[in-house]
Amino acid sequence: MVASKTARGKVGRPPLERAGEVEERILDAAKTVFLANGFEGASVDEIAQTARAGKPTIYARFPSKAALFAAVIARHAARNTQYENLVPQGRTFRARLISLGLTLIERAFIEDTIGLMRTAIAENPRFPELTLEIQDTARKRATCNVSHAIGELARAEGLAGKGAFSADRIEESARIFLDIVVFAVLIRSLLGEDIRALKKEAQAHVEKRVDFFLAATT
Repeated sequence: MVASKTARGKVGRPPLERAGEVEERILDAAKTVFLANGFEGASVDEIAQTARAGKPTIYARFPSKAALFAAVIARHAARNTQYENLVPQGRTFRARLISLGLTLIERAFIEDTIGLMRTAIAENPRFPELTLEIQDTARKRATCNVSHAIGELARAEGLAGKGAFSADRIEESARIFLDIVVFAVLIRSLLGEDIRALKKEAQAHVEKRVDFFLAATT
């Protein structure tokens, strides 16, 4: 009897190498349910069923539906602001900045990104501190990573350490770049403008904003 139990292994919490997989499955399921039903319409029961996990398993990791929602948003924001591997294309500094801007807009227009941002905005009156923290964290990550990308482009152009591209100003320059190139058009999509139409405008939009950015920084 003892040998049989040993062969089957112990029943209980999953081993460490599987714990991360369980959490990812829960977050994937929660994202699906939140996108389909919004925060108010989502239930932990449905999330558990979608994730093929028990409610105790979920609550052991996320103490409330709000905490689960925050984790979904935070994970998506972290993934969507990883710009370290971006390699903007083009022969000139202007062309590479345009390439960078178009790539950032393309990422921002991912359907899940727009859906989660709209859900987070809708829940702001209910959880103002939570949504503010998520937005602040995502903005800081995006600014940090874009400042690195722009800094690398400036270095290749021989502008590193000069003016707007100096160590003490590059982060602010990246924030301005994000505001005028990405966030300006992202707000329009969040307000309900057709994303397909906005994508058609993207090239001209980015070119105009990059020209403005260069006029102010070089």
